[in-house]
Amino acid sequence: MKKLDKTGLFLLTAGVVLVLAALLLFSHNRIEDKKAGENAKKTLQQLEDAMTEREAKDETDAGMPSPAGTGSGSNGLPAPPALDMPTVRSGAYDYIGYLDFPGYGLTMPVAATWSFPALEISPCRHAGSVYNDNLVVAGHNYNTHFGVLFELQLGDIVTFTDVDGNAFTYTVRELTSVSPDDSDAVMNRGYALTLYTCNWDTTERVTVFCERANGEV
Repeated sequence: MKKLDKTGLFLLTAGVVLVLAALLLFSHNRIEDKKAGENAKKTLQQLEDAMTEREAKDETDAGMPSPAGTGSGSNGLPAPPALDMPTVRSGAYDYIGYLDFPGYGLTMPVAATWSFPALEISPCRHAGSVYNDNLVVAGHNYNTHFGVLFELQLGDIVTFTDVDGNAFTYTVRELTSVSPDDSDAVMNRGYALTLYTCNWDTTERVTVFCERANGEV
């Protein structure tokens, strides 16, 4: 009987410990999510201010307002396709622009290069260029970052605005999950915009493929 009592006490204690650990993990994730959202919001504001300064400088240097289509949010290409994307500095990182998910009330900056520290602030470009229609962007699955990928539907609109103010509009055409080891499935599907994040246990990459809104992949 005493042995059974000790076993029951052990199991009860273990269960309480597991519940507490789960609660602590949940609280930690909520705190990290909130922090990530605050960092992204702050960086987005800094990015928008830097973009405004960049546009004002360009207009001053040119002696006249920027031509329509190069700084007014058109879908025209702002540079030859072979040219890499321009960047502006915000804090410790360079940024190529920002993503907007109009149907979900989320706008977030996109860092120019991928790194774990940069991912804590915002999604990052993994590869490609918006001008070459092969941009790949990675992000954490925070609700304030790429958690939105779990909610996107076919036909949803996503926009990307570069640091010169050119807006590119995309339509979600494919939603899938791939193995973390299958980089080719993410990088080389031929879509103009690819967005991906890890699922909650990091066993898969939730991936969203988008084509340009004019119908061209």
